[in-house]
Amino acid sequence: MTATAAASDGHGWAVHREPGALLVGESFTGERADPRFIGYGAACLTGAPRGQAPAEATNHPLGGCRRDPVGPVPPGDADPHGYLQLTDAHVEQTGAALFDSPIPAREGLEVTFEQWQYGNTTRAPADGISFFLTDGAARLATPGAFGGSLGYAQKLPDDNSEGQVVPGVDGGYLGIGLDVLGDYFGDGERRGNGCERRSPAGTMFRRPAPGPNVVSARGPGNGSDGYCLLAATTGNATSDGSWPSTLPGRLHGNLKRMPSGATPEEAEELLEPLKRTVRVRVSPPPEPTATVDVDFQDGRGFRQVLRFPAPRPVPDTVKLGFAASTGPQTDVQLIRRLTVRTGRSN
Repeated sequence: MTATAAASDGHGWAVHREPGALLVGESFTGERADPRFIGYGAACLTGAPRGQAPAEATNHPLGGCRRDPVGPVPPGDADPHGYLQLTDAHVEQTGAALFDSPIPAREGLEVTFEQWQYGNTTRAPADGISFFLTDGAARLATPGAFGGSLGYAQKLPDDNSEGQVVPGVDGGYLGIGLDVLGDYFGDGERRGNGCERRSPAGTMFRRPAPGPNVVSARGPGNGSDGYCLLAATTGNATSDGSWPSTLPGRLHGNLKRMPSGATPEEAEELLEPLKRTVRVRVSPPPEPTATVDVDFQDGRGFRQVLRFPAPRPVPDTVKLGFAASTGPQTDVQLIRRLTVRTGRSN
């Protein structure tokens, strides 16, 4: 895997050389966000004043976070130092932000965003954050199944044959799992149902999860079918043994406490070392390639962690979303400074 050159804009975010045309730009640092983003479940803006907890498993405009947070979350009413908070450290939370407006994709795409996973109140953190692209011709109204499916893929909870499959996101094209727990890598719970190529971890529901601290990519899917594993940052492609991560750093950051009364600026300073900047590229047809680069805030800039053939055909337009969840294990999961550009430079 090769390193990828990047520069800095002086404010801590990495900037790719010769960027293409800007298609979407949202910092999520203010009291309001682009209204084309639909909030789902626990998703909220820490830049807005705190209020009532958003209703579970429903869509809503992105607004303030709940008055009774759990875990070391950033303070509320923090404009212009806020974040998109997908979950705090409450148990059994789901949160997503969905951009239900088509974005042209035939010239390729370059998507960059900052993400934080930290602050677990349980022995291990969970579940992880997904970033996904869907076919722009389909409506993006709800995420997919949560837990190990990270709001992108399908899921039969606990592989219970008497249960009901929770469908994946409609018109799924590409789902990148930034997975601290490790279930997204595995095909347990009927993830990847109907796929010819299966996860090296097999189709059994595993405990502990097979791929902690792994970035995995899953492909197109609809309902209970598809969402096949395409690539993952593991050093073992066989079905034997464990599947250690090849990432050159940790997705999860170590911050267990936010000081009482911390100002938005103080919280921002504490959270800066925990930031991981992610860049996802899909090159233009006819032979599109997908790459994932991560800056682990270690002074080495972006490093390429995945490169694989992108699913074909690339849709003419795409929509995008972020999703995260907690279960019996918890984490605080944040997003900031999203940019979407064409893959071709000006």
